[in-house]
Parts: sequence; structure tokens; C-alpha cells
Amino acid sequence: MEEFELAKDKVLMGAERRSIVMPENERMNTAYHESGHTVVAKVLSEYTDPVHKVTIIPRGRALGVTMQLPEEDRYSHNREYLSARIAVLMGGRIAEEIFMEQMTTGAANDFEHATDLAQKMVQRWGMSDRLGPRVYGDNDSEVFLGRDMVTHRNLSNATAEEVDKEVSRIIEEQYDRARSIIEEHRQIIETMTKNLLEWETLESDQIAQIMAGGEPRPPAPSSDGDPPTTDSDAESGGAANQKPGINPNMDLPTGHSA
Repeated sequence: MEEFELAKDKVLMGAERRSIVMPENERMNTAYHESGHTVVAKVLSEYTDPVHKVTIIPRGRALGVTMQLPEEDRYSHNREYLSARIAVLMGGRIAEEIFMEQMTTGAANDFEHATDLAQKMVQRWGMSDRLGPRVYGDNDSEVFLGRDMVTHRNLSNATAEEVDKEVSRIIEEQYDRARSIIEEHRQIIETMTKNLLEWETLESDQIAQIMAGGEPRPPAPSSDGDPPTTDSDAESGGAANQKPGINPNMDLPTGHSA
């Protein structure tokens, strides 16, 4: 069973890259970042996918991953799901701001995904009450901002600006939503971050225990009898061009299966 979990994690999150070494300050920033994603996802669990696990072990191109997995196949997504998804994406940067008092490049991928979702909600999926059920833009690759959209669709500058405003409004609303959640659950994020720094990975049941205000169970020993890795065992050093983020395999499909 352990081998199956390891294989699944490798497919979904990428291979572990324990050769990457980070200064303690960056490890802490990553732990807060992933805790931010996780807590927002748990609070909004009515609308978004369950959190399977969270880790600060570098995987693929990411320094950390919050992995959410759907409980069943989905062929479309409603507005509540997409809005909550954007809020979860914002949670990492907000946690950095609140607990580390800094902004890092680690949220770049989160912002890219959030902007893409908000853009499609307005442009393609007719989810803007202000602009209504119509399509703005000819294809997936077309940008919605400025001269490109005006040129391809003969839309007025005023309409292009309205689309831009709606995309910004959606992102800002979900940013504020995520910030309120994180401010309200500061102690839970502190506890989650502490345990991530110690154990590096938290499973869904451990996350649930933290969300309930308790301490999580310790991780089970690996099948070879080795104890779990702790922060005292972690290497120190530097890493470049890496970023934390939620599960990178959670891109929404295009077309009908939104």
C-alpha cells in the first residue's frame, strides 16, 4: 500500500527532489505558503476538492505542493467551485504576507492559474452577471486585454475595459475571501506550519486533526523501519527558480468539460 501511495504521489505531484536544499527561511516561507492553500481549501470544502495531502518536499518544479483530489469524476464545474478554486490559489501568497511579512515569486504559478480561471469565467463561460452569457474572444490562446481583443473581435475599448474590470473584480473578491479565512484561522496555520517544518508532509487525517484544533498524530514509520524525516534531518543551502503551489495537475479541461 505504501508503494502504491508513493507511485501515485509521483504521478500527481512529480518526483521528490530531496537533492534541492533550501535555507531555513525559505523552508518556513514554503510551509506557511502551503498551509495557506490548505486551510482555505478546508474551510471552503463545501465548494472545492478535498485536500489529499500537503508537503514541503520539493517535487517537480515546485518547492511544496497542496494536493487536492476530486471524490468523483466531473465533466463540468459551477461558479461556486471556480470561485473557491481562485480563493485557494490566493491563500499561499496571503499567508506569506501575514506570517512572513513578505511577497515572493513563489505565488507566480498560483496567480497564473487564478487569472486564467477568472478570465475564462468572464470570456468563455458566461459567469459574469455584469457582462452576461456571451463569449469574448475567438479561441483559447487569445488574450482578453487591450488591443488584441479589440482587433480580433471588433470590440470597443470600453467593452475590453469592462472585461478587464470583471476579471480583476473576481480575483480581488476571492483574494479578500481567502484573507478573511486566513486571518480567522491564524493559530491553525501556525500549528500546520510547525508540523510541516518538522515532518515535511501531512496526510488528510492529520490535516483534519489540526483543523479541529488539535495536534496531529505522528507520521507512521516507513516500511523499511526508518523514522520519518524531521526538520533536524533536513539539509540546508539554496535553491533557485523554484516555487510553492497547489497541485499543478489540477488544470481545468477546456470546452464542455470545464
